[in-house]
Amino acid sequence: MRRVVSGCAVGLAAAALVAGAPAADADAAPPLSSTCGDAPGITAQPAYVRTADGVDLYALDAGTGPTAIVLVHESPANLCGWLPYIPTLTAAGFRVLAFDLRGFGHSAPPPRVPYRAYDRDLAAIVARAHADGAKRVFLMGASYGGALSLTYAPKLRVDGVVSLSGETYLPSTHANPLLSAPRLRVPLLIVGTRHDHYLPVKDALALLRKAATKDKRTALYPGGWHGWGIVEDAPYAASARALITKWIRARS
Repeated sequence: MRRVVSGCAVGLAAAALVAGAPAADADAAPPLSSTCGDAPGITAQPAYVRTADGVDLYALDAGTGPTAIVLVHESPANLCGWLPYIPTLTAAGFRVLAFDLRGFGHSAPPPRVPYRAYDRDLAAIVARAHADGAKRVFLMGASYGGALSLTYAPKLRVDGVVSLSGETYLPSTHANPLLSAPRLRVPLLIVGTRHDHYLPVKDALALLRKAATKDKRTALYPGGWHGWGIVEDAPYAASARALITKWIRARS
């Protein structure tokens, strides 16, 4: 059995009654070293966060501070893709929660629960952040994770959304940012590039127009870098990281 950190503001004993959580003395989650390899600048150890429908999400909770950033990964991928960026965020004074969506990495869904109920995954991690004292919680998603963040943010207790190339169209009825954008009333930052065929400029601007929030902007860089590559690998990655940090701080 695996050690589970409840996604609600309750202790493990109460969580066991509410969501069927394993006992507190269950085995720990696999370390980052065995999952992702080297993780320079990260000393936090992963744990499991349980969703309302009983899925155990492999999650990493790093850094401290009153502002938490929930990172939603690309597809196909897992939280490992965020590791190069996490030290930048924690050094800036943010708390960071990264996790594997159900069906990815170490978050294999148990039988007889919705496979694509990703809204419950995001809700559990956001709840974990609030339960541990976060005053502000921001969603940041890359590519598919950006699309999910944009889709479900209107239903979550968050203070802003950063989308790194989150597509406006996906071959799934479970994630449609264009349909949810008119209900988005928290600050929105869309970060992309001018030649990304997954998120063309016209799509990014269409999403911006549809978003109901008045606090919204795009930052479109040269080239065709996509998703977390914009903040980790692109020649202007440092500039993009600085812009995001400044944007979040101004709203925290």
